[in-house]
Amino acid sequence: MILPSRLSATTLGDLLGRLYRQRTTGTLELTDLWAPPGAASSRHKIHLASGLVSGVETSRPAPPLGELLRREGFLGDPAFRALLRHLGDGDPRPSGEILVAERLADPSTVEAALRVQLRMKLDALFELEDAVVAFHTARPTKLAVRRIHPLEPHDFLVGRPRLRDLVPASEVRHRRAPARAQRFYPGAPKADEAPRHEPSRASSSSRFTHPIPEAKRRALEKLGLSEAAGQDEVRRAFRKLAIELHPDRHVTAPAATRDRNAARFAEVSAAYHVLVA
Repeated sequence: MILPSRLSATTLGDLLGRLYRQRTTGTLELTDLWAPPGAASSRHKIHLASGLVSGVETSRPAPPLGELLRREGFLGDPAFRALLRHLGDGDPRPSGEILVAERLADPSTVEAALRVQLRMKLDALFELEDAVVAFHTARPTKLAVRRIHPLEPHDFLVGRPRLRDLVPASEVRHRRAPARAQRFYPGAPKADEAPRHEPSRASSSSRFTHPIPEAKRRALEKLGLSEAAGQDEVRRAFRKLAIELHPDRHVTAPAATRDRNAARFAEVSAAYHVLVA
């Protein structure tokens, strides 16, 4: 399988779609072309296991697991302080393992939060304007085989920008560099300057202005809301469903019911973060 060498020639959704259809295991590496040369933040990795996104390594901001749980009301202040003490004392375990092993949080809640965090990291990479693309086929890394179910196709494909929908093929080669490219590549055309050999065209960032109503619509449906719902309604609906589905309310329920509620809780959490991100 041959992938484009530049993200500007395709979209991240198209890349992940091709890797998913091939059920590929390995690492998709994206090197940001608009980051300062040699910067540690310029390289991002998406780990896949049988075509599913199982891990993301990126320096782009995403809330730490403890803060995410605390912000959504699933980790009290005492438990949060206990987690910080473990980390401050040099505990080498990931935050999720500490929370579960020390009984500071329910395992189902931690797994749901890890999935939400993984989705947020992946969402940040969809904002890349251009990058060098490389793929390394390999067995799943330790990061990829954590005890967290990989993201399903609807998490990283449905509603994502695809090249066939956004940019005519004749325009792919003539996109202009964003303004910040001038800081590192003085020869690149300015954002408000048409290519010398082409009539004025839309900026390269236009492929990210395409709305994704399908993703928003699906998220609103998960929360039982209409398309006109505001942020306050979204928060109220999420909290109501989260309280109803929280694993602590179903301790004595059959295993099948607990698993079903945990999966539903993860879907509701992901939908909420799509709408408030």
